[in-house]
Amino acid sequence: YQFVLIFRKMLKTKKLMSFVGTPSKKIKLNDSSMSSSLEELDLKSLNKFSRQNAALGAETTAKLIKMKVLIVGLRGVGMETAKNLALQGAGAMTLIDTAVVVAKDVGVNFFLRESDIGRVRSEVVAPRLRELNPLCTVAIASALNDTVILNHSAIVITSALPLSELIEINEVCRKHSIPFFYAFTGGVCVNIFVDHGSNHVIHDPDGEKPIQKLISDITPLNSEECLVRYETPEGQIAMAINGGSFEISEVVGIESINNKIYPISHDYKEPVKTVRIPFRYSTELGHQYRFGGVMTEKKVPISYPMKSLAELLKNPGQLVSTDLLTFSEYQQHLAFFATLKFAESNKNKLPAANSKQEAAAVVQIAKDLLASKLVDVEGLEVDDAFVQKYALHAAVELQAMAAFVGGVLAQEVVKVTGKFTPIPGFFHFAAMEALPDEEEGTEVKDVAPRDSPQDELAAVYGWQFVQQLGDLRYFMVGCGALGCEFMKNFALNGVCCGPEGKLFVTDADRIELSNLTRQFLFREHNVGQPKSRAAAAMAQQMNPKFNVEAMELFVGAKSEDVFNDDFWGRLSGVCNALDNMEARIYVDTQCVKYEKSLLESGTMGPSGNVDTICPFKTRTYRDGGDAAEGGGVPMCTLRNFPHLTEHCIEWARDQFELLFVKLGPSCATCLSFLDDNDDGLAMFEQKIREKAASEAGAAFFDIRSVTSLAKVAASPSIGGAAQLAFDLFHFLFRDRILDLQAAFPANSRMVDPKTGQDKGPFWGEKKRYPTALEFNPKDESHVNFILASTCLFAVMIGLIPPKKEDDEFWLKDYRSHGFIVNIISGLTVPPYIRAPVSAEGMAEDETGPKQLGKDELEQTLLGLFVDLRANVESYRARRLASGLSRQFQPEPADFEKDDDLNFHISFVTSCANLRCDNYSLKRTDFHACKVIAGKIIAAIATTTAAVCGLVMLELFKLVLKKDTDAYMNRQIALAVNLLTSYTAEKPISFKTTTEIVPPNPQDPLPSEAFDAQGKILPEYLTTVVRRAYPEGHS
Repeated sequence: YQFVLIFRKMLKTKKLMSFVGTPSKKIKLNDSSMSSSLEELDLKSLNKFSRQNAALGAETTAKLIKMKVLIVGLRGVGMETAKNLALQGAGAMTLIDTAVVVAKDVGVNFFLRESDIGRVRSEVVAPRLRELNPLCTVAIASALNDTVILNHSAIVITSALPLSELIEINEVCRKHSIPFFYAFTGGVCVNIFVDHGSNHVIHDPDGEKPIQKLISDITPLNSEECLVRYETPEGQIAMAINGGSFEISEVVGIESINNKIYPISHDYKEPVKTVRIPFRYSTELGHQYRFGGVMTEKKVPISYPMKSLAELLKNPGQLVSTDLLTFSEYQQHLAFFATLKFAESNKNKLPAANSKQEAAAVVQIAKDLLASKLVDVEGLEVDDAFVQKYALHAAVELQAMAAFVGGVLAQEVVKVTGKFTPIPGFFHFAAMEALPDEEEGTEVKDVAPRDSPQDELAAVYGWQFVQQLGDLRYFMVGCGALGCEFMKNFALNGVCCGPEGKLFVTDADRIELSNLTRQFLFREHNVGQPKSRAAAAMAQQMNPKFNVEAMELFVGAKSEDVFNDDFWGRLSGVCNALDNMEARIYVDTQCVKYEKSLLESGTMGPSGNVDTICPFKTRTYRDGGDAAEGGGVPMCTLRNFPHLTEHCIEWARDQFELLFVKLGPSCATCLSFLDDNDDGLAMFEQKIREKAASEAGAAFFDIRSVTSLAKVAASPSIGGAAQLAFDLFHFLFRDRILDLQAAFPANSRMVDPKTGQDKGPFWGEKKRYPTALEFNPKDESHVNFILASTCLFAVMIGLIPPKKEDDEFWLKDYRSHGFIVNIISGLTVPPYIRAPVSAEGMAEDETGPKQLGKDELEQTLLGLFVDLRANVESYRARRLASGLSRQFQPEPADFEKDDDLNFHISFVTSCANLRCDNYSLKRTDFHACKVIAGKIIAAIATTTAAVCGLVMLELFKLVLKKDTDAYMNRQIALAVNLLTSYTAEKPISFKTTTEIVPPNPQDPLPSEAFDAQGKILPEYLTTVVRRAYPEGHS
């Protein structure tokens, strides 16, 4: 961490020089109060938290770094919460738990070992928690008092404190504006209470990307309002907007409307794709809409006052809906309150596990609470059976539920930052369908504790069930964020830990720095190691009996020699931990083929899903429907008509591939000459001519780029690489735009080629009229483009060695502003050569571009070939004279988004910004560009933990051989507190069918084949029976 420490010192002393071509080391926010916390987001942190920042934003991560969280209780829920907060960058945590470790703790707390039994919990876990995030300060407190509370920015209680004490602590927190969180889990039931205080403000309620719309017209409605018509940008899902706040910009003709935020509304009587805004549109004031305009959603702060624990115990108000089947949330609230009341009157002792007598006492307390109006919910009556089930396991902490709660609770702590909508008080969730089925007169036997890590599990499911889990043979595909959580959960629950059990896990990936914020089995010393092997080693520390075989293979047709019939046939089931649909579909197909159950899950930022597939009981994964496809951006939009910054970023990413991956091999074809008969140049010219027939503009660009690279290859130098970069600046941002202007002048009209009807101006909201750029050495993006391109070309032709991983000083001297500007001053501006514009992707009824004539195009092409041949001959002559290899062997770039110093994202950012300048679009920044160009999938530890906890419940059901109605498909959205569960669908069944097939129309029938009405007689029809065997099979 020497680099990090030096970096912080430089920030504090303000001695950090501004390097060209690298991301800003300190993010600037509008909120000046956050500037100190953002100093924590150094280069390494931004890389480490890149996936989290894609979900939460760098500003939220920066706030987390300044957060000090107090966690009381370190069994399952407390430890899971602490783990998730540490992974997400919490700056400091204080732990309180003076109880000593007992055997059952080892089965719910992943940081405890059997050798820790007898030691104080907090003292054992604190140093192990520090390993997850060395930049998080972890302290221990011996007691909970006001002094300790007031020293923290959030309080999390997961131990069963007396109810009166909980209410008292909550009041202290409210008085001092300290967010208060409480979680209680018993058996398969969960209760969470959240109180951010009376002054909480939400800055972003859902975390969704702001909606953008293109304005097509603005007309007055009345003296105070106007009507705005809009269109959806290319590549975005077309959806109506009818509320919220939007900023309007780039309108031409009503400039006073721009750069202001307006509340919008939509009346259903008004036309679709229109909204009202409060703006006085008046021709007397010179208002006359001409064209253009963008509406961008703005998330304005929302006041979100919350109520105290004492208030909401009596009446919880509108609860988060978690049970759409039996609507048990209020029943559970009553059971929760009654259980705490029972403990309060029994020396803070919860009802004993499986004690029907004490469970009956809780039922009676629940009735008393309703009778005395201590719980006052209209229409609520006690469901004796539900409350009794709740109380029977209220003292049992199942690891699966702890993992789920730890994810939800940690996400609630993150909401202290103002990101996402908090749980509005209480959150109650129950998975009663996961309990063993109770046939009449029977109950689970052999549940007594054995001083074992699985005591809690056995208390609910019995020791026979524990043994069944141990003897499972499971196949886990993938070992990233989901895989790490699954392996931890498997180890703690004793899955695959028995004499017959075994977990096969495979993942071909290796550990990267950005994995460490959500793949918690990995540490910094694991970077570069195989994921499957590192995870297996860590999980076996949690449970030495865990039998794991780690592999580094992809699962697919090419690995069926390893994952063969014998392998699949001996499995109990499969657990997916994948991140792509192709692999999911393949595994699903194999599970159907070999009749194996499949546990499927996935996450995207704060949202996740769980799907259970059981042979002959549920539908297959593929039968569940195709995943929604995102809207693609048409090629013509990217190539010629971008109207969003994101379009420019995608285009710039394509240019990286074109220039630093494909250009080198194309040039090598021209330059290399192994013998006198080897003429790659003629082959290249032939390809260019073929390409020019359909995409003349692209062909012109290819030949000019290859010519410029050949010139550098003939006499390699940094100056030559810079001239190549300078040429490309003008080819891309000057010449292409001048070509487009020549093809479609500013006054171009769209005319129907069939009718001649004028359909309006060619340029509009989705086709912005562009402006050609002139190089400006004072513009940072102009200079950064030249610097990044120069260095990447220099690496390609071997002038500079490629960057090595973790080399923080690679090309340090090249990054100074003076270095590159001095080189630029000696470069030559290339001449403009007009090229055709591709009409690909344009609508059939649009007027085509004004192109070069056939003779002019041929003459221009011949001139370009002459220039290319001259440079190729020069290269070959120099190689022969110097005795060097006749082959030109450029080194193609391998795009790496997670290295901020390799110039890859730097090139894409500067290239995108120059493209934005061409089309008068808002520029992007390095880190926003990194997320889009690097296709970084938003991922956070909290969602992963919650999803994997729910998957464990589905595994339990599979072992219990539950019926279809017990298996749950779940969708969670932690940002907005959605948890929907619906029963799995039964498999599609096939039945015997009979189909009447008419004769082939090509074979005429005789007249006697028809009756009086002209219908074909039955004997001339063919009956085809499609038989299902066995009848009704799935």
